[in-house]
Amino acid sequence: MTIVTETHALIRATLAGDRALTSLIVSGSAPDTVLAQIDPGLPPGSIGSRIYSPTPPFHRETIVELLVRMQRQRWRRAAPFAPLAMPPTEDDLQTLHNKHAPAVVSFECFAGWTDLLDAVFIWLHHIAPDQEWAPSQIKEKHGTLRFYWQGDLPQLGDEIIEAAEHISSHLCEVCGALGKLKNEQGWRSTRCAEHKNWRPS
Repeated sequence: MTIVTETHALIRATLAGDRALTSLIVSGSAPDTVLAQIDPGLPPGSIGSRIYSPTPPFHRETIVELLVRMQRQRWRRAAPFAPLAMPPTEDDLQTLHNKHAPAVVSFECFAGWTDLLDAVFIWLHHIAPDQEWAPSQIKEKHGTLRFYWQGDLPQLGDEIIEAAEHISSHLCEVCGALGKLKNEQGWRSTRCAEHKNWRPS
């Protein structure tokens, strides 16, 4: 799988049901060149595996941009291998504390969301380098990411965090590959096919 095919599949999964997907174009052959474009605007109330009323708290172009940023981090981290061969580890997740000054709380999730969180922190720093803010809790809840924060961020910052929570319902929390949110006997998790029966030891 190439970075373009994987990025395309992730965008299609997170925005499934959005008619604007017909406008989606993903190009590039490496982390530094991958790009994606889609018609801007709010997606419909039902996209991917989620239902929002009346519409999601983010624009589709925010989802697409965050996924592209995540993919850049994911493929750079795994180089020279493909990410499926080099999934993020707990050490990779914990390294985010040293990489990003606002990463001051524990990560109460598994390592599969490392690259998503990395992309969130990078983008938030890009749009608000001098604003004081910090997460108050970052955790998994009901199979998806919860990113609670306090302080001062522009509206786009809140939208980026909301988009990340939505994207997490399509990323395996164990390895970061495309996954599905499932419910087994009341226990919700987002897993890929390979890790569908994985449980922490």
